[in-house]
Parts: sequence; structure tokens; C-alpha cells
Amino acid sequence: MSEQTDERTSQNAPSDLLRITDHPAAVAVASQIIEAARRRVLIRSLDLEAWLYDDANVLAALRSFATAGRDGQVLVLLHDAAAPQAAHAKLLELAQRLPSVFQFREVTDPVYREDRSALIASDTGGYYHRTLGERVEGTASLDARARVRQLQQRFDEIWERSRVVSEYRALGI
Repeated sequence: MSEQTDERTSQNAPSDLLRITDHPAAVAVASQIIEAARRRVLIRSLDLEAWLYDDANVLAALRSFATAGRDGQVLVLLHDAAAPQAAHAKLLELAQRLPSVFQFREVTDPVYREDRSALIASDTGGYYHRTLGERVEGTASLDARARVRQLQQRFDEIWERSRVVSEYRALGI
């Protein structure tokens, strides 16, 4: 019995936690999280940081997920919806071609706006969380379902209290 307990503990040990400190590592883990997703990807970002969301690997992973035909959803929660549009973010171009998959909302509640964290998470237990959304440094795991559930609860709470970003829709409809 103790061997089984030790085995389970080692599988969930903090050694599964990855420390992300640079752009290449961030892009690699974000791409892996998206590629492993089955039906849902959550993105919380300050302004769709170009170093991450304009990267060809991340965009390819999102495109592949969105066109896989699994009724997938990509929910994107932003602090500043105007900045990505002004910067002609490549993710917005992809989202306009696949509007049934991508949904955008902007954080409007001042209480939630104080939390400047960023996140990518999938329904399969992968996540990359940055406490300071404007920085690359963060933690990630490719298999941490319990942590993803915690992050998703907070995401869903903020999502429900945020405004729909209708200005991203093609032709403004």
C-alpha cells in the first residue's frame, strides 16, 4: 500500500512543474498545451502579447485545434481589447476566419483588472500561468488537472462578468 502511495505522490510531485524563463520555452510549452487540447483552450492575456500569440508555432497549434472538427472552443479573456486590434494581431486574423471557435471578452470589473496574470490552459490538464502577464516568467505543467480546475474556476468567474468583444467580428456583425 505504501508503494502505491509513494508512486502516486511522485506522479503529482512538484518536479512536474516547469519554470518558464524565456520566450522559446514559453512558445514551446504553449504550443504543446494547445496541441494536447481536446475541446477547450482558455487564454487570459493582457493584450495578446505578440512574442507569444504571433508566433508561427502557437498560431499553427491554434489553427490545428480550431479546424480539427471536434467542436472545440478557444475562450480569450483580455485586459485591453483595443491593443491587439491596433497591432493587427495575427491571432485576430485566424479568429475572424473561424468565428464559431474563438470567443473574446474584455475584463471590465476593476477588481478583476487588478489581477494582471496571464494564462493558457487546456481541458487535458496543461497550463502555462504567468503571475505578471507582461512578463514571460511563469510556471507550467502538461498534466496538472487539479491545478487547471482551480485556474478554470477563476477564469470562468471573470469570463461571466466581462463584456463580449463584438468589435473583433468581421464586418462588425
